[in-house]
Order: sequence, then C-alpha cells, then structure tokens
Amino acid sequence: MRYLATGLLATGLVMAASSPAMADGSAKLEAQSDQGGVTMDVRWAGDNLRMDFPDQSQAGFMLLRDGKGYMVSQMQGQTMIMDMAKLKDMAENMGGGEVETMTGQQASQVDALESTGDSESIAGLEGEVYRLQWTDKSGTAHDDEIVLSDDGQVRELMSAFHDYQRTMTGEPDPIATTLEERGLGMLRFGDRFRLAELSDASPAPDIFELPENAKTFEDMMRSAVSE
Repeated sequence: MRYLATGLLATGLVMAASSPAMADGSAKLEAQSDQGGVTMDVRWAGDNLRMDFPDQSQAGFMLLRDGKGYMVSQMQGQTMIMDMAKLKDMAENMGGGEVETMTGQQASQVDALESTGDSESIAGLEGEVYRLQWTDKSGTAHDDEIVLSDDGQVRELMSAFHDYQRTMTGEPDPIATTLEERGLGMLRFGDRFRLAELSDASPAPDIFELPENAKTFEDMMRSAVSE
C-alpha cells in the first residue's frame, strides 16, 4: 500500500495537464521511486481511468469513475475496494506518517519552467526538453529535466492522472496547472516517470466497473476490530 500510494504521487502522476474533453486510449508507463520500479498499464475512456500493475499480481488496480478514485485489491482472499479520499481522511485522523510523506512530496509551487532548446523522442512522439524548478510542501527545492509534448492524447492521459491525484489529495497540483496553461502534457519526468507506449484503442466499457460482492476498506476495518 505504501508503495502504491506514496510512490505513484512521487513519480509524476501529479504532473498532469488538464484538457476539457477526454477521448479513449491506452498507455504503458514506467515509473521509479525510492522503493523501486513499477510498470503501469493505463486505459481510459471519457472521464474514466483504470491503472493495472502487471508486474505486481497482488497490487490489484486503481480506478477513476464518477469523479471518485478507488483502489481495488485482494486481502485475505477477499476483494476489497478502497475509496482513496476516505482512506486519506482516515489516515489523517489516525495521525499516520504515510500521509505526511505523501503530502510532503507534492508540489507547493512552480519556481521556473524553461525550454532547453533540445528535443527527445519518447514512445514515437517528439517532445521538447524543459528544465523544471519546483518546491514541495516540505520546503525542499527540486530541479528536474522533463520532456513535454502538445500531443492531444498525451494531454488526455495526463488530465486523467490529474483527476485521480485530486481524489487522493483533495487539491490540484501547481505543476499540472502550469502545464495546462501552456497546453502541454508529459512524456518524461526525470528518471522517475516515462511514457513507454501510447495507443488510441478504445477499452472495453466493463473494465471501469467496480467488482460486485466486494468489501469496502471500512468493512474490513470494522470486521478486524470486532474479532
């Protein structure tokens, strides 16, 4: 849980550029954090998004639908659905250090975003290399090399990620806002995030459904307390 929750926010999923309308598509993303690497298979249609983790069979999947973010996983042989906003609130009420770790790694402001004049080809798309200087909520300054593109599908993908991130944090990301203002999406964020594949194939609608007969995280907690 800590890797998925903390790592995703730290790998560039918060670096999303919003667009007014979403189409359909799929992508493969490669991300790195202090806790290791992860590959994500991402599919989206309209305002729905699903993220699967093929290298981690027990990880389940993340889902954005109806404006809410969920994590669906297996625990003790039972399918469990976690509402990410409720999970964050619960952790904050319990004084969890994990939430402080997540929020501390989020951007509080963009200090500078400047083109280097170089270009880089990623996943068959030509992007422009930028230097991004930003400060996180713990007050730490960062200086990263990122690769940006004005490709419409890249912007759609990043917009969906931004929507999911907001379900976890309850607020927009300043880097995302900056990219939105410039009409750009992200192909690479340092060595922490990279787009590996991109397709305009439409996913099956049923992949965005929440599983039936699943327990919520609250159900599991109540069951554990009563035992």
